[in-house]
Amino acid sequence: MVKADDMVLFVQVVDEGSFSKVAEKMSLTNSVVSKRIAKLEKNLNTQLLYRSTRKLSLTDAGRTLYDKAKIAKLAFQEAEDAVAGYGEDMRGTIRITMPVVSANLILSESIAEFCEQHPEISVDLQITNRLVDLIEEGFDLAIRTAELEDSSLIARRLIDSQWVICATPDYLKQYGIPQTPEELQYHECLVYKFDNTSNNIWPLYIDGTEQLMPVQGRFYSNHLSAIKQATLSDLGVAFLPQALVYEEIQQNTLTQILQRFTRKKLGMYAVYPKARQPDQKLKLLVAHLRDSLHRKQAYYC
Repeated sequence: MVKADDMVLFVQVVDEGSFSKVAEKMSLTNSVVSKRIAKLEKNLNTQLLYRSTRKLSLTDAGRTLYDKAKIAKLAFQEAEDAVAGYGEDMRGTIRITMPVVSANLILSESIAEFCEQHPEISVDLQITNRLVDLIEEGFDLAIRTAELEDSSLIARRLIDSQWVICATPDYLKQYGIPQTPEELQYHECLVYKFDNTSNNIWPLYIDGTEQLMPVQGRFYSNHLSAIKQATLSDLGVAFLPQALVYEEIQQNTLTQILQRFTRKKLGMYAVYPKARQPDQKLKLLVAHLRDSLHRKQAYYC
């Protein structure tokens, strides 16, 4: 008879890529882990893993079982975390993904504060600009700053993030200050390239109507921090989140331009799957993140 906990153990072995790592985490011996996997293979009457001295790899049957058993493992974890969230002393693990800029500006620090306040709660924070599939990859929460289209997700707005056009005083002294959006065509514009798509059309407001203004330049990057650094190096004009350049604008190392034509705002959202009802600890974390952002509201709005 196949035991559910042996299938969960199998998923852990595949995720870790090692019997010994799983044995250490679960306070078991290597032989116990190996015997339980062998027993699982015997009960299923099929080989699940290819074993070598260097690594483990999945057979076709192993891949099929892993894909299904991983879903079950996540369901078990959700059930445990949900029940833990009802207690007065909340405990359990929250898996979070967020983009680099959001993490660097404030949210990594805010999550660290949350962990200090709630020592029974563990946080697994993955920082990446990749658009993570929350359900497929087993995340409880994502922080996203974008227009949301996935109907399988629930989004809670944390704050609105204003964007600004800026350049260094030295650049503007050398090349002039554009007074209208049309004058951007005579300037080097630093272009944000996300998911292999260049954002070289900037939404600007002219006579109260949004118009999409094409821009051009020699510098493209998929990291906003790199765009900021290029701007500080006098390379050109950038369209960036205000929070990312707030301190530089206050210190006059960057100058905001074309303010009356700029109204771009993106909502920053806490996002979680519809199928995963947020428990008390997740609700508490989202409220904590929102409070942290609003304490620095001047950076964003």
